[in-house]
Amino acid sequence: MLSNQCISRHNSDPDGLVAVPLHNTRNLMFSVLTNEALDRLHAFINTHSERRWEVDEHCRYIDVSQGLLNLFGRERSEVLGRPVYDFMTLNEADRISRIFASKPILPYSEAISHHLRPDGRTIVIESCAVPLKSEDGALKGYRGIAHEVAHLDLLHSDSAYRMKAIYDTVSVALCLLSRDGRYLSANAAYAAIHELLPDALVGRKASELLPGAGEMVRSDLLLMDAGQEVPDHEIECRGRIYLVSVSPLQNLEGQVAGITMALMDITERKRAERKLAETNQQLLHYASHDYLTGLANRRHVDETLAKEVRRAMRERRPLSLLMADADFFKRYNDHYGHLLGDQCLHMVASHLKDAMNRPSDLIGRYGGEEFIAIMPATDKVGALKIAEDVLRTISDLNMPHVESDYGIVTLSIGVATLEPTSQLLTAEANVQVLLSAADRALYEAKAAGRNTISIDSSLQKLSGGLLNRTR
Repeated sequence: MLSNQCISRHNSDPDGLVAVPLHNTRNLMFSVLTNEALDRLHAFINTHSERRWEVDEHCRYIDVSQGLLNLFGRERSEVLGRPVYDFMTLNEADRISRIFASKPILPYSEAISHHLRPDGRTIVIESCAVPLKSEDGALKGYRGIAHEVAHLDLLHSDSAYRMKAIYDTVSVALCLLSRDGRYLSANAAYAAIHELLPDALVGRKASELLPGAGEMVRSDLLLMDAGQEVPDHEIECRGRIYLVSVSPLQNLEGQVAGITMALMDITERKRAERKLAETNQQLLHYASHDYLTGLANRRHVDETLAKEVRRAMRERRPLSLLMADADFFKRYNDHYGHLLGDQCLHMVASHLKDAMNRPSDLIGRYGGEEFIAIMPATDKVGALKIAEDVLRTISDLNMPHVESDYGIVTLSIGVATLEPTSQLLTAEANVQVLLSAADRALYEAKAAGRNTISIDSSLQKLSGGLLNRTR
């Protein structure tokens, strides 16, 4: 008989407005009563004695009309003194008790509850009630009227009942939250997310079950109260990802009284998006890196070199280039085979990468057994030091190469540095000049007997002078 109370202003408010719920057969929507309408409710309760009931502050019956007793199928002595929860299912009693515990002391209207008859039949009761208070304002109980609504045909009854039928059967997860983040109602699809029955949610805080719901409700209400649209959210719950769409529930004054929330499971879509992003990232990597060594490929090197030359000219900083070639590598392949040759290149590439210890440096495979390193903001002195470290690192690996004059795998390295220029040449021209100089220095290193370093000095004539700058 008793059911949900609602969040509203008390009838002592200056504006004389009292919010009351509109039923949806289980839970509440919101409306507004003026003091005049509340007076009519009092009069209606007092003049319909055949449907009147009264309970104390513990929701125990202290008066009930014969008409309602007949509806309940019970004797007066069986009802008086017992709480209303004794005549409900356990789930319904739990729902109603939580609602009463969480709501203020206010009148309510058209609230729905379910009651059990002795014959096992469930009847649906719609109630209106006003609170009874002591002189000090404490709650003494409620007085109200009730009638059965279970016999109504959903197709011809009030739209709220038709809406409830849709609400309960739609596959989209739906719920209604109060401004304090408590569940006022939820359909079966939403309750299933939390592995509960819909009635078990009513009165509970959404933040107890939904991660981040408390902050989400607060931020959404700020936007709604300001008349702004609320963007959709994404949340995770029980290992699933949901897209959350929210809308304001307004009372007749246009105030936001609650939030409707719809959850759509987008777990599979998000997994597909992540897989696609990973695949695209792999494709981008493959497009710019050598498959065998994992180093930047020639295309990536050329693009990076052009960018770094432009930046070096703009910032007037030096830019150095190393070209390295595995010595006598054709002989290595002929003697050991191409499979071991690939393993050798992979080993050399790995140690070359370790030697380039700045994030701004780029090491790439320029073709066959030839490698190239781009070193921004590095002058000739710094480049020579790095080349010496690289040469020593590869020699210290002591990888056997019986067809080499040195008996192990070694490198020949050419070094070229583009010092801050007078910008007489274009960036494109400087790229070609730098590449040609490094290639020329590499040829000189090979001609000098391999396993050595050669520095090209021809760029000094184009640079407008050297900077005494070290790496």
